Amino acid sequence: MDMDTPCIPLGHIQTYFDLRKSLKLEADWLQKRSRLTEDDPHEIIEVIIGIDQQAFYRHAGIDYQPGEEDRFITTRQVLALVDQAVKALRMPYLGLAMGNLMTISHHGMAGVAAVTQTSLRECLEVISRFCDELFPPLAMIPRVEGNLGIFAISEEITLAPYSHFFFELNMVSFYNIMWHLIDYERHDFRVDFHYPEPPWGNIYRRYFKCPVHFDQPETRIVGPAAVADEELPLANRLMAMSAEKTLFENIPTRAMRFLPLRLRRMLLRYYGAFPSLEHAATEMGMSGRTLRRKLAEEGTSYQKELDRVRQRLAREYFARGGQSITELSLMLGFTDSSAFAKAFRRWTGLSPSEFLEKNQTFPG
Repeated sequence: MDMDTPCIPLGHIQTYFDLRKSLKLEADWLQKRSRLTEDDPHEIIEVIIGIDQQAFYRHAGIDYQPGEEDRFITTRQVLALVDQAVKALRMPYLGLAMGNLMTISHHGMAGVAAVTQTSLRECLEVISRFCDELFPPLAMIPRVEGNLGIFAISEEITLAPYSHFFFELNMVSFYNIMWHLIDYERHDFRVDFHYPEPPWGNIYRRYFKCPVHFDQPETRIVGPAAVADEELPLANRLMAMSAEKTLFENIPTRAMRFLPLRLRRMLLRYYGAFPSLEHAATEMGMSGRTLRRKLAEEGTSYQKELDRVRQRLAREYFARGGQSITELSLMLGFTDSSAFAKAFRRWTGLSPSEFLEKNQTFPG
């Protein structure tokens, strides 16, 4: 999967880019709270109304006609849509604004299926699975580490120069949804972003009712692990199953057909004891020779995908407060800590100790 692989359902992306309705509501919301700084809400609304939806998609290289929502578009085309919207509205923080409007209803059946799960843990696991299928350029990883519950978001392929847009949109959206599902006021939460604070960093604090930190090891929502198994107020197992069935009947998916992504997901399950190429191939129903050939056709290799998974797990280990380079080296299958340190510098440009010093995590 790369920037030009058609893997994102157009019908899903249209949920985000219903600009005429959603952003007018956002401009009204900001105006009522006197939170617009340089932006004139009336001017924004005029720009939105003047957007030609057909031209909007055409300029992104999408020859869209009504009724073609079941087609797939590429990551590059999605980025072109974002570029148009940000420039037309002159809102570099557009991801925050759009994410604030992504309520359960905006997420459609995916939202219904998520919030009707029994617990927050199950809700986030469903969101992670939907992300794999509906927007494979991003990965969403819920986990519990000690007394902390973490919902992390990372890029599977680069979304530059609008990576921040997608992190902003999803972090605000899921933060708001979780806010309404559990009693946040009873708990301590924070949100972390892995990139430096942007020029509009002050605007982040308008959308989150908790501490916001930048330059962190990963982008994530962090809270007490105890809330993971609390029963959700909308829990309804039958409704959850029905919503998920309806979602995938109406929005086709193809993400998990991409071999590198399938391999990556499988390797993540083997944390601490990664299989050989031959064993991985057997589990995926093919010979080692076939797996090697198919990965080469995708412009990658088993070693590249293994290193990608190792890098993610190393970052997560440090993000959780782990500091033993020897322990991490062994868990990731390196022969010794020096081999791991060499690989880590290749991935990040820093030695493990330099990375630890630069990315000290905040206490939970």
